[in-house]
Amino acid sequence: MRSNAYTNCFEFIFVFSKGSPKTFNPLKTKTVRQGKEELAANKKKDGINNKVWGELNPEKTLTNIWEYAVGLGGSANDKIAFEHTAIFPEKLASDHIFSWTNEGDIILDPMCGSGTTCKMAKLYKRNFIGFDISEAYVNIAKERIKIITNQPLLDL
Repeated sequence: MRSNAYTNCFEFIFVFSKGSPKTFNPLKTKTVRQGKEELAANKKKDGINNKVWGELNPEKTLTNIWEYAVGLGGSANDKIAFEHTAIFPEKLASDHIFSWTNEGDIILDPMCGSGTTCKMAKLYKRNFIGFDISEAYVNIAKERIKIITNQPLLDL
């Protein structure tokens, strides 16, 4: 806690692409109301709404603030990941992988830490390039990916 300012409760995630992103698979959530309903239409200066019957959307695209469980079982189930001091929730990585890529695309994680993004890329059939300045963290990442593939991996 900080005594002289609000505490940030979010992190920025930057999605880089060459040119405009070629893929956007938005995450959806169910809407509160569904089915047919009288909807306001053609509101005029007199303030009177004409009503027309319309179909409500059964789902909507999420906002840009997402919440995730953290800790063992929330961020990850493989305990080796917690040898890193700031593990990234697997669901957060997979949601971004789903949103911005398709199977076979390449994902770059230049600060791969414990390898969460690389692990989720592998699970979702994406190619990945991951590296980190810390050899210890690279070894954790390799081990996490080895667990899901049961085969030795080349250097990250």
